[in-house]
Amino acid sequence: MCEEKLKLYEVAPLLSPSIYETIFYNQYQGRSDKNSIILDDKIFNKFYIEENIYRNFLFSNSNRLKNAFNYIGLSQMYGSLITHTEIKDNSLYVTLVDASIDILAKSLMSYKDIKVDLEPFVVTIIFENILKYSNNILDENELLIRTTDTIENSIYTQDQVIYIDDKNIDIAISLQSKDNIINYFLISVENINIIDNARDLWMKIFCEDNFAMLYDYFINIRKSSRLNLEDNIYISIIKDYEKFMNDLDFL
Repeated sequence: MCEEKLKLYEVAPLLSPSIYETIFYNQYQGRSDKNSIILDDKIFNKFYIEENIYRNFLFSNSNRLKNAFNYIGLSQMYGSLITHTEIKDNSLYVTLVDASIDILAKSLMSYKDIKVDLEPFVVTIIFENILKYSNNILDENELLIRTTDTIENSIYTQDQVIYIDDKNIDIAISLQSKDNIINYFLISVENINIIDNARDLWMKIFCEDNFAMLYDYFINIRKSSRLNLEDNIYISIIKDYEKFMNDLDFL
């Protein structure tokens, strides 16, 4: 998976109902090079995967992904800033500030007039027992070329689990650098684990306001549908959560 001379669509199969809406394809279709590749029917038929099939693939492997299923595979960390990386005991620790949880917290504070000083909602993804990894950019022929650039201070944009079995999990992650360059981080590991300090912080801040369960409620929504980062979406989720909790009280 992490060998050189691969094209992007070979490591991140196309998920969208339309090839022109594919999340990875959009990232290089819009480059200044207007001659970027248009996939022909042969390539399309070989690599195209419908989104519902991909989602079923992930859900069927949820036991293998364990708690990482709440954070990777469906671009749940979209917009999150990578603040730190560290390799220790052949495992890669990637620490991010969870962008969507930050917006959820600020939306809740505004909606319910809660006054607190927020700390960063931090999540650490642990890629355990690395088998292969590489950081890549695209050349003018749409080939993935390795780079030595760090992924720290990059924005997490999209991800896709490419392969899962009992010993391997392969994932492609696209990142936007501070220079607005899209990098493609490819990694193959034995397991993926999560340290969710964001959840601990949420419980500390909001447990007295009866919104402790909103965190897990939101995680399940984020996992099941694509969210944008507009405030009105988050207010709507909060209102639905309130209705859900009120309905529980009547049971």
